[in-house]
Amino acid sequence: MHPTPNHPLRPALAAVFATALTGTLPLAIASPDHQQDLNALPIEQLLNLEIITASKFAQKISEAPSSVSVMTAEDIRRFGYRSLADILRSVRGVYVTDDRNYSYVGTRGSGRPGDFNTRLLILVDGRRLNDMVFDQGAVGTEFPIDVSLIERVEFVPGPGSAMYGSSAFFGVVNVLTKTGATHQGTTVSASAASAGTRKARLASGFARANGIDLLLGAAWLERKGSDQYFPEYDDAAHNFGVARNLDHDGYKRAFAKLSWGSVAASAYLGRRTRGISTASYGQQFNDPRSRTIDEYASASASWQAALSPTLEVHAGVNLHRYRYQGTYIYVPDSATVNIDAAESRTVASEVRLLSTAFRNHKIIAGAEYASDGKRMLSNHDLDPYSFSLLSDSPKKRAGVYLQDEFRLGERVILNAGLRHDHDDEGGGVSNPRVALIVKAATHTTLKALYGTAYRSPNAYERYYATNTGFKLNPALRPEHIKTYELIGEYFPSENFRASASLFQYRFTDLIALATDPLDCKLVQSNIDSARSKGAEFEAEWLRDDGSSLKTSVSLQYAHNGANGEWLSNSPRQLFKLNYAKPLRRDTLRAALEYQFTSRRRTAADGHISGFGLFNVTVLGHPMGKHLELSASIYNLLDKRYADSASEEHYDSSSPARYLNAIGQDGRSWRLQASYTF
Repeated sequence: MHPTPNHPLRPALAAVFATALTGTLPLAIASPDHQQDLNALPIEQLLNLEIITASKFAQKISEAPSSVSVMTAEDIRRFGYRSLADILRSVRGVYVTDDRNYSYVGTRGSGRPGDFNTRLLILVDGRRLNDMVFDQGAVGTEFPIDVSLIERVEFVPGPGSAMYGSSAFFGVVNVLTKTGATHQGTTVSASAASAGTRKARLASGFARANGIDLLLGAAWLERKGSDQYFPEYDDAAHNFGVARNLDHDGYKRAFAKLSWGSVAASAYLGRRTRGISTASYGQQFNDPRSRTIDEYASASASWQAALSPTLEVHAGVNLHRYRYQGTYIYVPDSATVNIDAAESRTVASEVRLLSTAFRNHKIIAGAEYASDGKRMLSNHDLDPYSFSLLSDSPKKRAGVYLQDEFRLGERVILNAGLRHDHDDEGGGVSNPRVALIVKAATHTTLKALYGTAYRSPNAYERYYATNTGFKLNPALRPEHIKTYELIGEYFPSENFRASASLFQYRFTDLIALATDPLDCKLVQSNIDSARSKGAEFEAEWLRDDGSSLKTSVSLQYAHNGANGEWLSNSPRQLFKLNYAKPLRRDTLRAALEYQFTSRRRTAADGHISGFGLFNVTVLGHPMGKHLELSASIYNLLDKRYADSASEEHYDSSSPARYLNAIGQDGRSWRLQASYTF
């Protein structure tokens, strides 16, 4: 699919603003009676909502040492978000690309092709989701939690290693799930969508007077997909560039969460199978056997209690397993199948104390220990059997951290933290974070932030080597980032807020997939340095008629520190708009979303045009609050656009044909019905 030139940004923004501000768009939000509609709260109350991700304890958004974004269950419902990737696309400064297998998150101009979200830490209820083989942060259909079970998503941009250690490089995404009390009842749901998509889900929750709270959920999805066209493969030997029956997708998910007083436990399991239409890693093009399977499983338990009026303790343990299997076809018209596999198993524990014993100080101190008992990589052929790779590199890692929130009077907060981590492969590393937060005026808060973060090379980057085109690099060094940021937040009334931030990031030893010109094999390598700088602006209005409007603009530039070259897959401008308005007070509501991404350079040193997408969702309760119907149209104007391919996207031709860009979906739709008992 060819990306086509996009309409100019300025007329599109002007049209959207004009329509939104005159109130002529029929858009809105909806919420059941048992849920709090955060978007209906005045702005001042929203700023005083408590978040937990930035410092591992509850604090007001306006007092957090970052510019935090929060997406709620209501946002998910009213805008028709289908995945965590959809949710993150709505966040200022964030862009998500897709290679028709996995989704990749970029932040503030940094989103290198081929990076499995290794620089973004994904948490589920505060516990790490990133696996210990690829360090992959799942956000697409491979993410194991159904979005209907999400209470809210907190995104903390910038370095988070001072609290979370490795991988909290560009930011931390914490997915906080619902409880039995917030769900209340049993919900059955079914949906149908374009590309032959069917989905069913079931959730049930309750809270008892004796303190028991239980939530159970399950979901199933099947998607046939559509044929995909790749102009680089357009000849008779490659089916004229058309990959047939290789865009399929499907998953099964299960979730359980229980709490009783100070004790809590949860578990989840998710398994996804996805077809590969791109012939990546030098495969035969258009072979229907090509696919990947990703499976996440986790079980955790925690205990939290107040030891005294000024001291709280939290202790938890988490078991995490990740399995991957890729089926790759390298020999044409042959029974030979290549199986690429990986598995990680981790036991992690954490203990932390929160003290307010000292006047004007809130101190948190903690320790973590994790044993990655299995970090297995394997590769072999079937029929005939041929062994290529078997590597298992168990690792132990530990970290200790300390943070003090020190109030220097009524208007000034000094937040300072430090964490030291050590692992078997990379040794020790320390990372600080300092934030000065000043309430400069009644309606204005200013923040000055400094921090560093790191990411250890994962098992895949260090040890993956096969005769199919990869070689290992055990000499990889950890990545490092140093950041500076200034933030201003302004809320002159209870119905309006605005924020602005200026940031500068300096990276060293970044790891990226590259082709060695000496042997044409793929290898993970450290890039000397890179830099990113920019500005973000966001504003939100709430109106008396229940409508709301939120917009954000991101201006950013990321470049190689050695030669000044513009980084690949790095848009210089992002614009987002979310508008909502009731159509009929309690029975019909709708929402419009617009997202613009500017021109980008590809990994193949080409370019792809900028694009703007409109998404619309209408939500209604035609027969009372128990039945909910929704209809969504994504890419309303059927815009043709593409995302950058990466170094892995080449076929088995000689010489290999590399993809420049990967076409994305045109107009699509979804119809959904849910009933709550």
